[in-house]
Amino acid sequence: MPQYLMGIDLGTSSVKVLLIDSSGIILGVRANSYEIQSRHPGWAEQDMDLLWEATASTIKELLTGTGIDPIQIKGIGLSGQMHGLVLLNRERQLIRPAIIWIDQRSASYLEAMSRSEIYRQFQEITLNTPGTGFYVSSLLWLKEQEPENYRKIWKALLPKDYIRYRLCGKIGTEETDASGTLIFDTSKRLWARDLAERVGIDSQIFPDCYTSCETAGTVTLQCARATGLAPGTPVMFGGGDQPMQAVGNGIISPGTVCANIGTGSQLSCVVDRPLFDKAYRTNTFCHVQGMWTIMGASLNGGIALNWLRDNFFQGNGYASLNRYIDDVPAGSDGLIFLPYLAGERSPHMDSKARAIFFGLTLRHNYKHFARAVMEGITFSLREAMEIFLELGISCEKVVASGGGAKSRSWLQIQADILGKEIYTSRCTQEACLGAAIIAGVGAGIYSSLKEACDQLVLFKDEIVYPQDKNCQVYEEQFRKYRQLYPCNRSLF
Repeated sequence: MPQYLMGIDLGTSSVKVLLIDSSGIILGVRANSYEIQSRHPGWAEQDMDLLWEATASTIKELLTGTGIDPIQIKGIGLSGQMHGLVLLNRERQLIRPAIIWIDQRSASYLEAMSRSEIYRQFQEITLNTPGTGFYVSSLLWLKEQEPENYRKIWKALLPKDYIRYRLCGKIGTEETDASGTLIFDTSKRLWARDLAERVGIDSQIFPDCYTSCETAGTVTLQCARATGLAPGTPVMFGGGDQPMQAVGNGIISPGTVCANIGTGSQLSCVVDRPLFDKAYRTNTFCHVQGMWTIMGASLNGGIALNWLRDNFFQGNGYASLNRYIDDVPAGSDGLIFLPYLAGERSPHMDSKARAIFFGLTLRHNYKHFARAVMEGITFSLREAMEIFLELGISCEKVVASGGGAKSRSWLQIQADILGKEIYTSRCTQEACLGAAIIAGVGAGIYSSLKEACDQLVLFKDEIVYPQDKNCQVYEEQFRKYRQLYPCNRSLF
């Protein structure tokens, strides 16, 4: 009898569900989108009940479309957008909309904190610099601005943890997502309860923490009715979307870099010790099987390209944008885009940073803008790579993932700006695949993550190589790009 695995990826703009058999054949993928709510400038929230409804309907659509017997699904794994804050009261009901990772409302609180000793303690314990949109930053804002809601909190979860709760009834989280809260001792892999007390947060609201492959519970009858899943199907804890993206690309040990361009963009790698940048320009989080991941995370990835498409290329899809950029030479004839439309995280951790088009002349047209945006997003990844190299991390092999891996032209831009060979997975939903891999190990179908990755992660035959002429152009462009933020910081 065939054995199937399901991977669920709760993204920022959509939920995706993948079904794969134990030999590596993908039976199907379904997705449904939803919106980000912004009741005030700089706010970013989502209604978790709507996200659950989208997840449930997507699962049902996938099961109907594939026609498989749900009893043959041996495990379900989860991946999800990181850092967001989801609040439950003692009746396990949602208190308010989730505050998600792109939210900027806590900026003034963090600015005040940056001048205090507690800020340094956050860095030393979490190995990260507090930023807007992080779980702990949103909690501190809530405690001050919505005290009535704060007093109602029984448990404070992360977005995917709420979806898991709706699947199997288990309240909990796991190390990869918990380390992204910035109230977690990343080296010791446990909640930083003493630090929480120092900033006036009751650590009892933190959910119990597990490892990614542990079984959280099984599909409940209520969930089965909503999704079509079989009651009793094992549900694993899973992980944050970036660690799961890495797993879905087979990156479970040191040696390979993942360049992901989704809503945001991230350059990440795996290390076997809690290595971190002493200037805190990057993030260090927990990875699977006792490893850690170092990440250069930008708030501006595909969201910047979406902005350009929706506001300047109405009626044009991504296929049109890809054709446009092929008509423009590498370097966009001197046009450079600083992509900080939503502030920036790595390497500046500055919510006030803003985007710039630099070098604009009469020779430039709409096609230049399309290429410059793709190049600017990739320059941001290059900044993270420079930090990795400073830390002695090998960056010889780069695996591209996310929406940025679906464009052959953008893959060439990545190869030329990063100066590396670019590999891509045959599966275009790597976070979903990573979640399914976790499910397979947790269900005992595979004896280890390595065995699961060897079986399920396959790469395309085509490797995208850097072109020397383009690399030379981009080296000069990157030198100018790196000066744009410091030269304009005071204006921001």
